Amino acid sequence: MTIFDLEIRHPHHHSDSEAEFMEDMAAQDLMAKFNAMNWKQLQILMLQMRGGKAVFTVTHQASNQAVKISLIELPDTGALAFNLESDIEVQAVQKNLFGLLKYKAADYVQFRHLSLPATRSYLEAFSRQQLDQLKQDYLQRCAAAV
Repeated sequence: MTIFDLEIRHPHHHSDSEAEFMEDMAAQDLMAKFNAMNWKQLQILMLQMRGGKAVFTVTHQASNQAVKISLIELPDTGALAFNLESDIEVQAVQKNLFGLLKYKAADYVQFRHLSLPATRSYLEAFSRQQLDQLKQDYLQRCAAAV
């Protein structure tokens, strides 16, 4: 059974020490907790409390890999948007010297301006330890941006 630690920081938490910390959570408990979050209300609190953050950090106990999901205070659209950062290493092809030379560089899986369903999907993939899916999606986004 895959076990996770969860840290939730709400906008009214002024320091990391005030964050909620839960240990030994199963994947389904983790997803239930994410789905139970009132993200719209947290976004309103972030706007009211300048500098407040809403962060949902999940750490896989066995590998010590983590995914950090941050709610964006003022997204470009009216819909909720999230940033996802991780310490999941991926080898990305980089181009240099006017695109003539290619080399591989270590990078970390991260996504910007994700919708709530996309964020939920990536968190679920992480909770099932489907890291290859996260890596492939990241590399596809990198390739599309070039």
